[in-house]
Parts: sequence; C-alpha cells; structure tokens
Amino acid sequence: MVNERTPLRKGVSPPPYVFMTNPNRVYRKQVKQFQCCICSAILLTFISALIISITYSVDNDILDNPPESPVDNTSVVTLLSQSFPLTDTKTPSWNMATVEVEDLKSALAEGKASLEAKDKLEALNKGIPKSSPSYRHQQSVKTLPRATYLARSAYVLDVATKAVVKKQISPEKKTKTVGRGPMLNSEWLPKEECGMGPLPACSPSAYRTVDGSCNNLYKPNEWGVGMRPFRRQLPADYADGVSSPKVASDGSSLPAARDVSTTVHRPAYRDDPKFTVMLAVWGQFLDHDITATALTTGAGGKTLSCCDPATKHPECYPVELSKNDTYYEKYGVTCMEFIRSAPAPTCALGPREQMNQVSSFIDGSVVYGNTVQLSRTLRTFQGGKLKMSLSPDGRELLPISTDPNDGCNREEENAKGRYCFIAGDLRANENLHLTSLHLLMARQHNILAQKLDDLNPDWSDEQIYQETRKIVSAQMQHISYNEFLPVILGPEMMENLEMNPKQSGYYTGYNASVDPTISNSFATSSFRFAHTLLPGLMKVLSSDTSSEEFVELHKMLFNPYSLYSPGYLDMALRGAINTKVERADTYFNKEVTQRLFESSVEKPAAPKYGLDLVSLNVQRGRDHGLPSYPEWREFCGLSKPETFDDLEGVVDQGSLDKMKSIYKSVNDVDMYTGALSEIPIEGGMLGATVTCLISDQFKRLKDGDSYWYETPLQPQGFTLGQLNEIRKSSLAKIICDTSDAVTTVQPKVMESVGPGNERKPCSELPEMDLTQWISIPEKASSSFTKIGITVT
Repeated sequence: MVNERTPLRKGVSPPPYVFMTNPNRVYRKQVKQFQCCICSAILLTFISALIISITYSVDNDILDNPPESPVDNTSVVTLLSQSFPLTDTKTPSWNMATVEVEDLKSALAEGKASLEAKDKLEALNKGIPKSSPSYRHQQSVKTLPRATYLARSAYVLDVATKAVVKKQISPEKKTKTVGRGPMLNSEWLPKEECGMGPLPACSPSAYRTVDGSCNNLYKPNEWGVGMRPFRRQLPADYADGVSSPKVASDGSSLPAARDVSTTVHRPAYRDDPKFTVMLAVWGQFLDHDITATALTTGAGGKTLSCCDPATKHPECYPVELSKNDTYYEKYGVTCMEFIRSAPAPTCALGPREQMNQVSSFIDGSVVYGNTVQLSRTLRTFQGGKLKMSLSPDGRELLPISTDPNDGCNREEENAKGRYCFIAGDLRANENLHLTSLHLLMARQHNILAQKLDDLNPDWSDEQIYQETRKIVSAQMQHISYNEFLPVILGPEMMENLEMNPKQSGYYTGYNASVDPTISNSFATSSFRFAHTLLPGLMKVLSSDTSSEEFVELHKMLFNPYSLYSPGYLDMALRGAINTKVERADTYFNKEVTQRLFESSVEKPAAPKYGLDLVSLNVQRGRDHGLPSYPEWREFCGLSKPETFDDLEGVVDQGSLDKMKSIYKSVNDVDMYTGALSEIPIEGGMLGATVTCLISDQFKRLKDGDSYWYETPLQPQGFTLGQLNEIRKSSLAKIICDTSDAVTTVQPKVMESVGPGNERKPCSELPEMDLTQWISIPEKASSSFTKIGITVT
C-alpha cells in the first residue's frame, strides 16, 4: 500500500536524470586516476628513499660501534700555558762536510741530466684517462704554469743534494735531515726563482698586492707571499734526510696508507647535532684562500700516471692496495694513483720543501685570483665589477669555463649550453656547495660595487674594484674569526689568544716579527680535519618546511650543472645550513674512503669506484716528510707518548687498539691519524694537537698581517665608522643578499637551528651602511705607517 512514507523511487527504475553526463563521468574518472598517480608517486618516492637509506646504512655498517667520545678537560690548560704563536724549530744548518766547488758542479750537472731524463719520460707517459677518478683528483689540485716552472730548478737541487749526500754518507746511515746548505750564488741558479732576487718596490698602498708581497716591509718578498715554500714548524723527516718519503722509525716501510685508512679510520655514523655542513663548506672555501699545494705535472699541466710500471715517473708515489682489500678487489684495482707534490726552490742544498701557490693571507684571492693575469681575466673594468654569465632564466652565474680538460666539463652538458665555471680559485668546481659559495661571493662583490658606484659617481673603476675587494676580504676575515674559528677552537682558546674580533675600536696587535706563512703541517694535515665532518648524504631542500631529499656526496663533486636550473642554488644552500655534520673524529664514511671523485653520472667507460681521501691524506703527509704524531704533541707542549700505553685517555680507545695492531711503534704513527684520534678538548671540536696547530696558524694570520681588517695602520686601515659596519657582516646575511630566493635563515648558519639561533626573516639581520664610504679621497699617496721593531 502506498502512503506518504513510501519512497518515491521504490520499485521504479532510476530515472535518467540521476546519472552523470558523459563529461562529468570522464572528469570523475580523470580525478580518480590523478589521485591514484599521486598516491603511487608518493609511495614510490617513500619506498625508494627507504631502500636508499637501508642500502646506505647496510653498506656502511661497521663491526665495532665506537662509544661516545669523552671530553679532554686537561689539555686546554696546557695549551693556554703556551706562548702563541709558537716558536718554530728551524731546519738546522748543513751538517755535511763542506761541498767543494767541483763536487757542486758535478752534483748540479747530475741534477740537470736527471731533469732532462724526466722530461723524456713524461713525453712517453700517456697520462690518466679522463674518465678516471684519479684524473679528477689531479685536476682538483690545480698547479699553475709558474709553479711547474719553479719546480724544475727545485728538482735539480733535490737531485744534486742527494748526489752530494751519497758521496759523503754510506747508504745504511740514516739521518732525518741533512740540514739547509748555504745559499748558492747566481752563477748556479737565478735568485728570482726562490724569492731572493731584487726586492719589490713597496710603495705605500691602501690595497693589498695580489700575491701577498709587500705585506711585511722587512720580508716583502718572502713571508706570506705566493709561490714560496711552506713554513716548517719542525724539520722534515725524510727517509734519506733529503726528499724520499718518510719511513718507519726503524727504517722499514710504514704500513700502506690504505691499510691505515681501513684499519683505523673505519666508518662510523655519529653526527654532531650542533653544527651544519656550512661549517665544512666555509672551511674549504677559507682553506682554498690560503693554501694551494702545487703538484708535479707534465708539460702543459698534463696528468701523470703512476700505476703503469712501464712509464713510472721519478715523482710517483702510488698508494699500494692489499690483495685482501674487500672494496677495490671487486674491481680488480691494485694501485691508487698518487703523484708527489712539486718541490719548491730554495736556492740552497738541503731537504725538500713544498710550494704554496697562493698568498698565506686571508685576502680574498679565492674570489679575485692569486695572479695579476687571472685577476684581470675576472674583471669587467666597468664600475669595478666582476664578470658574470647568465643562466637561461636570466640569473647571474660565474663566468663559464670551456676547457674540455678541466676535469669538470662534460660533452653532454656542454651540448645543452651548460658549462663549468671559472673563479678566483681554479678548484671552484670541486663540489656543488663550494661552487655555490664562489657564486655568492662574486655576487656580493658586484652588489657592493654597485652601491659604492651609486654613492660615489666620481670614483674610477679601479677605486671601486679595489675598495670593494678590500671590504669583501675584510668580511671573509670577520666571518672566519667570528663564526668559524670559535666553533673549531672553543671559547677559551679564542679569548686567551685574543683571536675574537673586537667589539669596538682597532686591534693593535700587528707584529712585523711574526711570520704568517702557512705551515706545511697545516696545509698537509691539521686543517684537513674538515674531511671527517662530511656526511655521506646531503640534504636538498626546496623550502625551509619542504620534505627532505638527499644526494650522495660523490654525485656533488665536479657537478655544478644544477646551478643552471631555477631554484637549485637555494636548494643547495638550504641543504648546507640544515644538514648536520659528522662528528670530528677518526671515523670516515665510505663516500669519502671509497667513492671520492667517482663519476657522478652513469657512463659505460667510467669506473664504478672512487678514491680514498684518507689514504691520500696519509700518503701526502709522508710525501712531505711530516714528523710522526708524538713529535707534534711535544711541539705543542703536550705529553709526548713513548709507548702506545701513554696514549690511554688521550686518544679514542677504539682507534688506539687499531693503531697498536697496524703500527710497529708509537713513533711511527702518522700525524694525520694520531691527531684525528684524539679526544676533543673541552669547549672545542678537535683534539689538543690539531687545536694547537690550527690556533698557531690563525694567530699568525692575524698578528702577522699588516692589512688585517681591524688595523689602525694607514693608508690600509678602515675608519672606525667603516669598521663598525663591517662588524655587522655575517655569512647568513651574505646568503640572504646573494642567493636567488632564500628568505629565512638562522643568524649563525654554521650552527644548527636552536635556542638562541632561531631561524628568522632575512630582513631582521643587521645590514651594512655603505654611506660610511662616501667620497673617500684616493689613499695611494698617503704615508705608510711602519712598525719600529727589530726583526729576529
């Protein structure tokens, strides 16, 4: 029976109007398909990320999980009782018999004959294939033509010294160093080749020279100058007292560098939540500003192969690989390419020295170049600006490099119109973060140059360029001593060594008797601590709140092409300031010890393996004749271990056990290995020995630099008003001003976001007021203030 409660459609087929129209049905179907695709993509991304993470964790598992590191509470007191800068132990004078003229002639003739033979051998050497990780490694350590030229006379002296010593000492007698002989006169070698030629004309100037000359008026062509030998803190320890790589204390071979790496420096994944990858990025950028070790190269910068016994070069020192090396054995690799650092001319018989190609000072050479030729190449000569290129979407990028042999350019990318870059330092393409920082600092220069031009329309291109260069260099010094070093060294060391930037007024600590030259141990070992900070996976963030993506470290090396893509510069920067570093210790991840310079793209001819950076660092220390680890502790005023047991409580226990198993004696422990194994000091990131050596170098770079940004000396000093503006500088502000679209950062980008370092809008960061630079008169004719002190 039908009533008011009976459904209207009961027993009746649905009328046509309740069905969707065909377009609506299609639309609903498309929406469902789209939603399904999105869900599938999200699920696939999650599964892929999970697989990568699991694979990475499994592949990098370790046998013995190291315990949490304690803190060294006593060494700081010992270090603070030392007088910095420390007193170097000079290479002793020549301790052989007096060399007769005829013997010297004969020895030099032997050296020149050896040089000619070396040239012929280099002509036969096929070099390293471009697809090889070793090719990219040798290209990452750029050697300038001038350095290669200077190394030739140094090689002659090296061979000549060996000839003299061989005649005077029986082969079985070992001496750590033969000492430095008297200077040879110009009859034998041109004095210009070892910094002993005519002194440069050091006219008073408000601006630095490109190569660091004329910084110290008493040593204008020596201290801190580019193309000169590194400073020795301790005499070199060579196997033959002259130049042969270091051996064990009993004269036997040291354990292979790769074996030291796999035994002592095994992987462990302990991040340091307090600091970000930007700490390591700035450290590398700073390192490239003050150090550039020259390598031995063939004619025209040709790479040299050392693993081919048929054409083995006398400067070869390859890393031996064990038959039981579980990683390289898979690829049939039995040798790791390694060429020795180029010798530096000293114009005297004696032990081998190595060459720093750049000035020692924090002077912005990494931005502006370390030679007049390169600095001019980078300039527009209009409005004081640096050259830039443009991306397809109109963003400023660094000038491009079209060199197909630079170790970076790839044909498939060049075909797309994308090239690698050139900058003030030739290593700028080594990794994406480093390239990004080069780009930011070049943009920073041009932003400041434009502002100075606007404020001073009567200034010439030269004055705008030089004043901007002076400001950017000052910002680099301020950031290094205000943000970077306090993290590394700790507050007590910074305060007691007077290395904190002043809050007001000038710093009057310049001392013309302080040699700021970069030390060999600093460049070769102690400042390489940052390699242990590198995580295997780097974050890439499209925004501060976006989901995280990760890129394997080796895929960022010699791969700057993503900077051509809109948004990727900012993604890389956000990743660097949001990725935690690994803890500074003796442990390294396998991206560093197995995949260094592995090809970032899949290619049929490209090897599927990389190099071991730890092995290369250990081998480099031996190449340079660095004394063993115990001697560096003694140099720093710390307890010198006589046995391994003396290192109990000094170094990480797990590392100590491993060192006992591979080294015959504590006196054989490589400086790099021993120093990195130390327990960190209280308040600092590093152990006592590395803290000591880094503190010594940076104390010298401040007190021994007459152009230090806080100096009152004229004509180079800033006004107090200008100096107060420079003190507002921060790396965070530079990132804000020079990135494409980064709008929020933590004020201290080398430290993680947290209480007291919360992320904030860029607009809230202090900003320099360049009106303090309005209408500065030309300073070139001003009087130069000299420091009246006796140089010893």
